[in-house]
Amino acid sequence: MTAGIARRLKLRTSGRNGVDAVDVSADQRSLTVLLFGETPEDLCAENFRVLGGRRVTDIQVTAMSSLGTEEPDLEDRIRLTVDRPGDFSTYTLVVVDAATGGPHPCFDPRYARIDFSFKQNCPTGLDCKPEPPGPPAERPTPTIDYLAKDYASFRQLMLDRLSLTIPQWTERHVPDVGVTLVELLAYVGDQLSYRQDAVATEAYLGTARERISVRRHVRLMDYPMHDGCASRTPVHVAVTGKVELRREDYRFIALDPDVLYGRHALRERDLVANKIPQDSYEVYRPLVDGDLVLREAHNRIPLWTWGGEVRVIARGSTSATLKDDWADEKCERRLLSLEPGDLLLLEEVLGPNTGKEADADPAKRQVVRLTSVEPSVDPLYCDQPLLEVTWAAEDALTFPLCLSSRGPDCCPVEDVSLARGNVVLAEHGRPITWCDGEAEEICVPERPTETVCPPRDGFGCDDQPVEVPAYPPIGTPFRVALKRSPVTQRAAFGDHEKIAEQQADILLRIPEQVRERVRALWAAVRDGHRPTKEEIAELTLVFGPKPVRRIRKDPLSTMVRLLSDFDELLHAKLRRVRMLARRARCGVVLDDGAVAEIEQSWNDDLGHQLHPDRALFLGPAGTALRPDARTALPDVVLTDGCDTWTPRRDLLGSGPYDKHFVGELDDDGTLWLRFGDGVHGAQPEPGSTLVAHYWVGNGIAGNIGRESITRVVCRDTDAGGIRKVRNPVPARGGTDPEPLWQVRDRAPVEPRLRLLRAIVPEDYAALAGQVPGVQRAAASLRWTGSWYEAQVGLDPFSEDLLAGSSVGATAEPSEALIDAVRDHLRRYRRIGHDLLVGPAKLVPLDIELEICVHANHIASHVQEAVVLAMRAFFHPDRLTFGTPIRASALIAAAAAVPGVRGAWLTRFQRQFEPPGRELENGLLPLGDLEVAQLDNDLSRPENGVLKVNVGGGR
Repeated sequence: MTAGIARRLKLRTSGRNGVDAVDVSADQRSLTVLLFGETPEDLCAENFRVLGGRRVTDIQVTAMSSLGTEEPDLEDRIRLTVDRPGDFSTYTLVVVDAATGGPHPCFDPRYARIDFSFKQNCPTGLDCKPEPPGPPAERPTPTIDYLAKDYASFRQLMLDRLSLTIPQWTERHVPDVGVTLVELLAYVGDQLSYRQDAVATEAYLGTARERISVRRHVRLMDYPMHDGCASRTPVHVAVTGKVELRREDYRFIALDPDVLYGRHALRERDLVANKIPQDSYEVYRPLVDGDLVLREAHNRIPLWTWGGEVRVIARGSTSATLKDDWADEKCERRLLSLEPGDLLLLEEVLGPNTGKEADADPAKRQVVRLTSVEPSVDPLYCDQPLLEVTWAAEDALTFPLCLSSRGPDCCPVEDVSLARGNVVLAEHGRPITWCDGEAEEICVPERPTETVCPPRDGFGCDDQPVEVPAYPPIGTPFRVALKRSPVTQRAAFGDHEKIAEQQADILLRIPEQVRERVRALWAAVRDGHRPTKEEIAELTLVFGPKPVRRIRKDPLSTMVRLLSDFDELLHAKLRRVRMLARRARCGVVLDDGAVAEIEQSWNDDLGHQLHPDRALFLGPAGTALRPDARTALPDVVLTDGCDTWTPRRDLLGSGPYDKHFVGELDDDGTLWLRFGDGVHGAQPEPGSTLVAHYWVGNGIAGNIGRESITRVVCRDTDAGGIRKVRNPVPARGGTDPEPLWQVRDRAPVEPRLRLLRAIVPEDYAALAGQVPGVQRAAASLRWTGSWYEAQVGLDPFSEDLLAGSSVGATAEPSEALIDAVRDHLRRYRRIGHDLLVGPAKLVPLDIELEICVHANHIASHVQEAVVLAMRAFFHPDRLTFGTPIRASALIAAAAAVPGVRGAWLTRFQRQFEPPGRELENGLLPLGDLEVAQLDNDLSRPENGVLKVNVGGGR
């Protein structure tokens, strides 16, 4: 017996303890220590130290647990947990006294430490793996028909297999238990096979058959597949006196005029009491947020002809003059109350040739949205009050509107066409609460749970099991289908980007408007006017009390200082206005907070102009009557008592707390609501109840003809004073859901037709050209040493092709246009690209022409004609970026002038640069961002010089 074995035996019989072996777990985070005896009662994690290590040192023992013994006569085992795994070096486990740091008193000094390695379970070439077991005995593979895919083939396959494995079972009657089990398994196999085929089919756009699958596929390709759109139509309401319809209290219906004849205003209870079926009429709701005020004076508004001089409003016109009148004897109040943003109907009411109503052309009706309303008078007709109205170019008249004509026997026919107010846009769709209907409730199911036994010290199970969610909070999105269809798909009413752009334009005009106001007050004070309290308060609000404190004592000098130091006194306010304008140019609609800020820092009128709910911001009437189905979203609103859930096209931009959902239309017309997963969009609380308020009615069913809407229906009030309700033009814009074949054809090519990100210089140039006011744009990418900079040059439109007397009036882009392009490109620029927007680099030219004139022409006249021809040749709207100037084109333009016998160039070069070989080559090249300039202005010769020498002639 060796000495080591003898000491171990003596140690076991002496009652002292020691470390026999250390086993490392697979994750190298726990050590199983085998002791010689029983575990001391005071032994804890602080009694163990792990020493050694090269790269990983100072490993700490964080926990200790006793594992007991597997057999009564075997040694104890303990488990130590360390804070991190060690490296490949050898470590030493030491048992010490926690108080003194010396050897533990219960452990033998020789066996109080042991060497081990954390990598003892790692594969190594020193230990041989056991030989793998021999291959299993080969068994004959059963013959299985893998082409079985449906119920019948699965059933026959299993019956054939059972005939081989259980030949004594021959029962084939349906009531038999074996046959029942076979058919049950065949049914499950058929369902599983169908699901596998469906998953494989719906995984690709070319093979997908379900509408929701196709919608999700093309969304990844940035193709906005639409589910239809509700139609829109203008409705004119003729009233007696003044009628006010409350918000959300009235609707328009297209009901047969013979039903409830003579009643133009109804209540919902009238439709229920008379048992009028809902499928016999269509419902239209007004597209206005506030109350609707109708006035009798707006029923019929004559168009002023200026004493018969204006007989026709030409096609393409954007303005008209309305005949107004005084509402009181003192001639202080006007009768008409039209405002910018109101809708106006221009309509032919009499036949121009006969003067009869029956001969009026119903196609000559158009609704426009007013952009400005200016009162005026006609002094030649006893100061007849008038109203000058204009509308946007998008609403320009599509036909000539006749105002007066000559009828039979040359009799004058007046008021052939009229204007009408009291017009409101209406959209197809009825609420589910129509005629005593109820809102739909959606019950969110409880989250399923499962009963589990929590672990106890890593072993066993507690006596009291607990219930935990069967799936984590972030899981499969909740989906539910609405009961009624078709759900109304409502297109965007008022383009947010255009609203923000108009707000930016208004903000940028604020300084000039205030300056003009101060200039007008200065002129009045100069003429002896004393500022009133209201005017002083207005100036104090804008400039503050300090600059205005001496206005009562010395008003003229105070006004002069306010006018001369305008930019300095309002430096902070002007900077804030520019910052808000830049934010709006980036597409952010300024909310009520920004409006209140402008009202408090400038005045209430300027703040009111910025309010996003202004009717003027809704855009032209023609655009509103042509809704874009791709912007349509289901008109569904969900409430859960505290929050409101709104629809979105997708949830990619939604946060985990955003109350958004997506409406997906199924093949049978059912609308499914899909909620978020806790990452993109919030999830409804399990067990909660959502109340759905939505509208039904969609597609081409709402495209009714003219004069189809006949009634207004109120819910809670009686609308008296309504004489007639009609839609003067047909409803349009109603679109059925996009067919799948069309989506498959268009979606793959859609990314090539819409530019969503600027990558190469051509992308920057194309996007800059989309900004109004930019004729052409060019761009180039320049390496700055650290990153790329996109340099964009602008070529704006000039005022007139042949304006002025110089050869070419070079158009420089304004600062406002440069800022607009820069803000527009920021939304599309590639990450990592700097952006520099500026005017084109103008290259002034120095050109000299020799002209030989025919003998029968006056030389000075021909010279002037050649100068005009060169002016047209070098006009800014004709030349663009990088366009080279060819000598042959110049000579051809000069030779085309009548009286020119011959022409040739004697100087052809860039100004202020030494001549090159341009004249010899007949070509003057230009760079990508360069534009040729030749103004020939004697006061500014640095902008190009043209010299025309003439010989011959008279």
